[in-house]
Amino acid sequence: MGDLDLDTRLTGGDGAYGAVLSEDWGIWGPNGGYVGALLLRAAGAHTELLRPASIAVTFLARGDYAPVQLATRTLRRTRRAEAVAVSMTQDGRPVAEALAWFVLDDLPGLDHDLAPLPDVPPAGDLPTDAERLQAVGVEQSFRFFDNLDQHSVHWSDQWPPAAALPPPSDTWCRFKPTARFDDPVVDAGRLVIVLDTMGWPAAHHHHAWRWPADTQPWVAPSLDLHVRFHRFVPASEWLFSRVEAPVATHGLLSSEGRAWSEDGTLLASAASQMLCTPVPPA
Repeated sequence: MGDLDLDTRLTGGDGAYGAVLSEDWGIWGPNGGYVGALLLRAAGAHTELLRPASIAVTFLARGDYAPVQLATRTLRRTRRAEAVAVSMTQDGRPVAEALAWFVLDDLPGLDHDLAPLPDVPPAGDLPTDAERLQAVGVEQSFRFFDNLDQHSVHWSDQWPPAAALPPPSDTWCRFKPTARFDDPVVDAGRLVIVLDTMGWPAAHHHHAWRWPADTQPWVAPSLDLHVRFHRFVPASEWLFSRVEAPVATHGLLSSEGRAWSEDGTLLASAASQMLCTPVPPA
């Protein structure tokens, strides 16, 4: 099991940082949201501003579970905001690029919220995904999911399902072994991970009924990810995410999502573009 704080810790300083990509966050390689959380943490170490506003990540290569280097630089600084660029490399090979905006806290401006928490059962009314898998004698495929208490709203014990499951991926998540973090940048990393990860299930559940139980013809690594942070409720251990995959065509798969706190506060929204690639032979 991984720990988000420990597994995104940095060494170095003054725009040159080091970290290690942990195998505990692996799916098809290091999870894209985990890579994004590490990039955000490097940007947070670079700036004096405490509140992340957004991060846009471009994924260039699948990293190995090994040390990486992160170089940061300021692209623009005003009295209210700073734009920080982050480059992640591994032995000279580009892995990811990011642009993160940070702003002063408690800025005045327009104030409204027209995106309430969807009408779904609370996490406590749903079994965990691990319990559901255990009940049908299936083991979790990826170590990444050991890091989460995950309660999916839509579920089928029959796999492949008899028909396409509902299009959104509606999921309650709580991170393990630490559910929330005092560092606002690390805490924001929870949102990056959840909103990146749940895009593939939203599409996968729409198509899996056509596939044999032991055959999945495609995976879809992320080309990019853009997360916008709206508010923070650091006391909320549970996060609810609704992620949809509204279109897949010509080898590209798009996802759009939002994440709320347990009390219904909209925390972040995101969009991602993924590239469908054939599952490599075993």
